[in-house]
Amino acid sequence: MTVEQRITDFVTANMIATHAYQVALFRKHGRGDPSCWMADGVSDAELQRLVAHQQALLSEPPDAVRAWADGHAGSFDPSRDMRPLCASPLRASSPKLPVHVLRAYFACQPGTTALQAQALAGVLQMMLDIDRDGDLLHRLFAHYVRLGLPVHTGQIGIAARTDEEFLALARMLTPEFATAPFDTDDLTLRMMFRKLWTWGHRHTGERNARTVAQELLQEPDVQRLLPRLRAIPPQRIAQIGHSFSMEVHWQSPSAFVPFVREILASVNPSVAIRQWTAGGLSLSRPVAEQYYQDALEWKPNRVLFVVALHKDKDYVALERMTSGFRAAGVKEVAVFDHLRPTQENTMYEESEKQMRAVAQRAGLTIIKARARLDASPDVANFAALDGIHMAEPYHRTMATIWLEFLADSMTTGRA
Repeated sequence: MTVEQRITDFVTANMIATHAYQVALFRKHGRGDPSCWMADGVSDAELQRLVAHQQALLSEPPDAVRAWADGHAGSFDPSRDMRPLCASPLRASSPKLPVHVLRAYFACQPGTTALQAQALAGVLQMMLDIDRDGDLLHRLFAHYVRLGLPVHTGQIGIAARTDEEFLALARMLTPEFATAPFDTDDLTLRMMFRKLWTWGHRHTGERNARTVAQELLQEPDVQRLLPRLRAIPPQRIAQIGHSFSMEVHWQSPSAFVPFVREILASVNPSVAIRQWTAGGLSLSRPVAEQYYQDALEWKPNRVLFVVALHKDKDYVALERMTSGFRAAGVKEVAVFDHLRPTQENTMYEESEKQMRAVAQRAGLTIIKARARLDASPDVANFAALDGIHMAEPYHRTMATIWLEFLADSMTTGRA
């Protein structure tokens, strides 16, 4: 068996398993074209078995799978999970399935091999059922990068890279899709192309937190901070936050906290940033309490909250945690006055009023960001396609705001 044949089997196994997961969705919700999703003769138990095989398969170390593909002996045993998937009678056979429409389109790109088209379509196939894009999808990315497969459209010569271009591409393809147990409209597919582009570049290393940090280091607003950033004494900074601070962004190579972490790692590695994050995190959620306890145990010098503050109990938790950190010897506990420009939130006055009250009672530091966000020439490009998250221009601006605050706070001894 050749290297290409082994890699093809790995890709095929994942396509079968992803189809099994989506057939199970169809059976559960009854949504989609039965001629594409019925899978007569395959039991529910068999579908779950195939899904479990994929979870185990993608838990294998990518280096071990690469070694196997190259014909070397190692820890990866294809008979455990890959071959049972390939041997399944389940097949994603209808040409109207989104994965096959996408594969046919990719295969028409000049110089693209059948395997490359199959692999890239398979990544989008899994991406469309968004319940698994937090973990399993990223394991698939890691394996395909290690196997030398394309993980974004630029790698097969598709010029589209803007949201407008991705929408035009989506409008061309979605009329050919069969109805499915997940959204397949043109706006959804545009978002999937954006995720594929962003995450693919991150996984290949073409554009990630480190590359953007290097760009930021060349900008005048950051350049002028460098002497003070280099002068910061050894520090531990704990950051507790929601998705605006997380690495796994889909319309930005990363988020502003990882950008700052990479910049400090480059200019002053004695400053360590450790993150505790969860999507939609508010301080009244139980997981926030666990993060608080974990961060206390780490013994940081400073803390930054990037969290949702919508309810009175969120501010109660903010005050309690701020007081707890300060009592434990943390020099500075900070929060931004707002995380969005004014035009996106009319409640900022009440929010800032409650923050100021916490600051008075507990010693919270409020970083002024809202006015800077409002004044940014890029403010019109801050919002991501979903209207919730933020795009790269926002994260670059926030990184600069936080760097300025750190340079001032840590070198003047204000806190």
